[in-house]
Amino acid sequence: MSNEPRLKSVVVGCRMGSGHARAMIDSGQYELAALCDLNEQTARQAAARLRAPEPRVYTDFAQMLDAERPDVVAVATPNDSHCALTLQAAEFGVRAICAEKPMAVNLGQGRQMVETCRRRGVRLTVNHQRRLKADLLMARRLIEAGAVGQVYLLRATHAGDVLSDGTHAVDSLRHLAGDRPAKWVFGAIHRRTPREGEPKGMGYDASGGCRYGHAIESAAMATWEFEGGLRAEVLSGELRFPGRPYQDYEVLGTQGRLWRVGDRYETPVLIENHEGRGFRVVDLDPAELARDPMAESYRLLARQVREGGEHPLSGESGLDDLEIVMAIYESARLRQPVSLPLNQDEYPLELMVRDGQA
Repeated sequence: MSNEPRLKSVVVGCRMGSGHARAMIDSGQYELAALCDLNEQTARQAAARLRAPEPRVYTDFAQMLDAERPDVVAVATPNDSHCALTLQAAEFGVRAICAEKPMAVNLGQGRQMVETCRRRGVRLTVNHQRRLKADLLMARRLIEAGAVGQVYLLRATHAGDVLSDGTHAVDSLRHLAGDRPAKWVFGAIHRRTPREGEPKGMGYDASGGCRYGHAIESAAMATWEFEGGLRAEVLSGELRFPGRPYQDYEVLGTQGRLWRVGDRYETPVLIENHEGRGFRVVDLDPAELARDPMAESYRLLARQVREGGEHPLSGESGLDDLEIVMAIYESARLRQPVSLPLNQDEYPLELMVRDGQA
């Protein structure tokens, strides 16, 4: 694969997109041709930071597509624009698209993205890169080996809102569950009333009850059941466990438990058995530890473009994540559990805000 011509790539959205650009370069499989951002200075600063031939800069996505004719597009813009830009790139005829998480802001958009890419023969991935990290790969292997007995409960806690940050937690729990289908979801949310006249948050910082161009909640809790009876629980925002790190996961089994201690710990996976000796550190695979998960995802995407096959961060997997996320909101809106597949194409939180429920 390394002897094949590199795939021509572009990135739209240069705040989050800087990481995508670097991952493409580090994978060794791409010629990064251009960056695009509505703010030209943001794009130029991102281009200048790359340790590579400086890519061209655009402020118009359609113009960039037409001028560069890329093989691969990374969509790393605010959440509410992922769908439109993905559809535009797919209809243009690119070979592959990596969309930032969450793939869309409602289930109807996500389904349209997957269907359009399938119809156009475009490989679609969603950047839930944590499932390619050494800690989650090892945790899944330990579960498969029965290291903690039969797993009956998965837990996650995270800062932020369910759509923007909880999508990572949902995807990670699905990975730990072996990607088995979810049967039903029950969720509850709390949303603080925004200050009158407060500008709506369009980027990382929440304001006006919004973030990344869509409504968000202040706190949420949810539980759902996978096929086979395994359950998952999530606490987020103001309900997260005090002092627990971002994206903190637990695996409870009949013979012990695993603890994935957030994103930035030198010893991120601990295991405890029923012998009463407390937690011990799990040794991770050195090769997997040394590997950047986003660069690995782009390496796998290049192989998929050239050779076919599946990708662990596929659009279909991202859609399964989005369905659980939207089911959490829909359950909160209806105040009852909801069965999957979910029959709600709109963003339930937006419906709640419109109807005065949130």
